[in-house]
Amino acid sequence: MNTLNDILMMIKRNLIRYTRLPQLIVFSTIQPVMFLLLFAYVFGGAITTPIAEYIDFLLPGILLQTVLFGSMQTGIALSDDMSRGIIDRFRTLPMARSAVLAGRTITDSLRNVFVVLLMAGVGTLIGFRFQGTWLDAMAALGIAIVFGFAFSWISAAIGLAVKDTETAQVAGFI
Repeated sequence: MNTLNDILMMIKRNLIRYTRLPQLIVFSTIQPVMFLLLFAYVFGGAITTPIAEYIDFLLPGILLQTVLFGSMQTGIALSDDMSRGIIDRFRTLPMARSAVLAGRTITDSLRNVFVVLLMAGVGTLIGFRFQGTWLDAMAALGIAIVFGFAFSWISAAIGLAVKDTETAQVAGFI
């Protein structure tokens, strides 16, 4: 039970950080919307698909790209915390060691939920339609979020292994 409380406290800490640095949320939402609109309207007319509209192929790819880029933020933030000595401070506290990693990955997954829902909404506005049932649509969005959560853990390992934030960002692209 203490571990769960520690994880919840770390989630709260990371969410408060988003409120203090709103540009993190703004840029993580503007970039995927720009990609979606750019590819839909610039390349959408040039690419013909025999089965469905181009947007029906585009949005799932952009969603996965978005959660993958969002998961890179995990490693960058952990690397930043390590370089500032915050992780060392957490180690001195009577808290579960796993709480720092779990709190960061869950927080970034919560941000990914917000961005995925935003992207699905924008995609719907410009013509995307889910094929199948409502449950199928929720399952597809859930798979995208779980995909991002899995890569957040890989990004966390990279962020803890490198020395500085810039290296974590470059290594995340690999």
